[in-house]
Amino acid sequence: MAIVTWDKFYPYVQPYVPGCPEIVIESHLQENAAKFLQRSEVFRFELDKDYTAKNVPDYPIFLPSSEVVLQDIHEMILDDRVITRVSDKHWNSTKFNDLGPPSYYSVQNDTDIKFYPTPDKRYTFRGYGVLKTKLTATGVEDWIFETHGRCIGYGAIADLCSVPGKEWSNPDLTSYYRGLFSKEADAAKMRDYRHVEMRVRSRNFEGRRRRY
Repeated sequence: MAIVTWDKFYPYVQPYVPGCPEIVIESHLQENAAKFLQRSEVFRFELDKDYTAKNVPDYPIFLPSSEVVLQDIHEMILDDRVITRVSDKHWNSTKFNDLGPPSYYSVQNDTDIKFYPTPDKRYTFRGYGVLKTKLTATGVEDWIFETHGRCIGYGAIADLCSVPGKEWSNPDLTSYYRGLFSKEADAAKMRDYRHVEMRVRSRNFEGRRRRY
């Protein structure tokens, strides 16, 4: 998909922050695009099926762009069976030292999947997840801009107007546009869950394949 760069957002923001440098506006657009995608979870993707290898617990995730990061994994399916995610908070290493059919997984550093128990043979797995843009991203995909560009702009306005001592400082606009941002991001999340649609084409887990 085509990328819409941050300058296309300026008309949504500049009238409310007179005198604000464009480089400052851009940095707040970058931050609020990531916040919006994290909160709304509309930037979904499907990981194409791949295979485990015996005695290999870790599998890197290949993301569709260098400008995005993994926000979350919603579902992991192993041999057509949904397995359970384990968080670091509930970690107990003594439960996952054996070989066998994996029943659990964790996400390591937002870049890798670890299966528990360690796979004892080849299994098929696939997953569904959510992305957000990096703070260094040059823009967002065109469908995000067309559908949610104004909401991202609302978040940038709210943050910029909260900066004290500037000619564009405005606590009233901060409160108003922060409320709009939250309301529209939450509405986008509810709407997209009712009409679930993968926004990014499938991607394999990277490498680590073995022949048997």
